[in-house]
Amino acid sequence: EFIIKNFSFHNDIFFKKSNLNTILASKIYNNSILNNKYNENSYSYRKILLEMSLYLCPNLDIAKYSLAELYDLEKTHEIAFRKLESISSFSFYLLPSNLKKLSIIKSLNKENYYKNLLFKFSKKWPNNKFLLYRLANYYKLKKQYYKSIKIYQKIIKIYGESDKDLFLYASNLDKVGKWKEAKILFLNLLKRNPEDTHTLNYVSYKLALKNQELDFARSLIKKALNLDPNNGFFLDTIGWVEFKRKNYNKAVFYLEKSIAILPKSSEILD
Repeated sequence: EFIIKNFSFHNDIFFKKSNLNTILASKIYNNSILNNKYNENSYSYRKILLEMSLYLCPNLDIAKYSLAELYDLEKTHEIAFRKLESISSFSFYLLPSNLKKLSIIKSLNKENYYKNLLFKFSKKWPNNKFLLYRLANYYKLKKQYYKSIKIYQKIIKIYGESDKDLFLYASNLDKVGKWKEAKILFLNLLKRNPEDTHTLNYVSYKLALKNQELDFARSLIKKALNLDPNNGFFLDTIGWVEFKRKNYNKAVFYLEKSIAILPKSSEILD
């Protein structure tokens, strides 16, 4: 329905029979993408091809978006943003272009601008998963966990119970003191995927913090380390677990390994 609706706009470049410029522009765009499967062409060469396609067909929004991505990779953010701004409000690329704008603005630390655009886009696309993630993360960073919890509930209701979404939901429940509820979800995740190292680490660390089920906590983090033995965060967790178990020599051993891998971590240094 969305495609039919958008192709029916009279200003869409494919609404009428394509002229030679549109065909050539599309061909040059395809060459810039399809002939670069292994990233052997430089950004400059690809930009020349994309600018040529736009010269022939100024309304080829897919070329504008691809150019914006290249400029963004080069950290020429202002040019990338201008390319995205020029994309038509009727374009298939309107949503991805706005998501890309949010990424650029966030990288530039323009917090108020980011917030205003995020809420504006969320009203326009209230059920878009990528925007819901961004909105939930915004509330989480602001420590407004009850709001982020509602958004994760909405994501799960619309898109189903993926492991990632359940993990984010459970970790936010933990933030508001609902550890028992969160723990049930985490353990269910481990039943579904016993090799989920992030969940193994999270539960182990939380149990250590609470000084609860320390043998169980140790078994969980040992399993995570068997799967990923040089993970500095996992080594930090087992160090913390052994500290709580009063095995201080083992704690020092694991924490020294951890700090060798993550020398700038203030938490591990502490």
